[in-house]
Amino acid sequence: MKQFWRMQLHPADPDESTKCCVESLAAGFVGLDFAKDTGDLRKADLSDLPPGQRDYKSFATKMRIGDLVLVMAHHFPFALARIAGDYNYIAQRDPRLGIWFRHFRGVDEVRYYADWKKDARKWPKLIMTDAISTLREESTQSAQLIRQWLRAA
Repeated sequence: MKQFWRMQLHPADPDESTKCCVESLAAGFVGLDFAKDTGDLRKADLSDLPPGQRDYKSFATKMRIGDLVLVMAHHFPFALARIAGDYNYIAQRDPRLGIWFRHFRGVDEVRYYADWKKDARKWPKLIMTDAISTLREESTQSAQLIRQWLRAA
């Protein structure tokens, strides 16, 4: 069964949120990173990860091909993408990949929110305080938005 996720795709600088979303999705990836390199998240011990970022490990260990990710920019829906690849970790970032992160997964079937809902004044503001979260509850505003979006497609 597909799991729903929410992600932000920007480094520590939120002023580049939309730019990073565009570049990452255009390159065919979603991902995340840490200020200090943690190494491969599949091998990382939770106690070695920063306390506010321990849930990042789920990106490597719980996310599956076929899961759907609601990509957020500035607390607004930006895109919906399907996970199309396994977790990858690179020790050295390579700008030729078009991504800024070391932990990433391939995506496909990217849909852009502005192509579905054209009046940005009516977009829902979905406050996001973490880079990634699993949408466990069907009743959340984000999960409901994804379901509506899928029905409209």
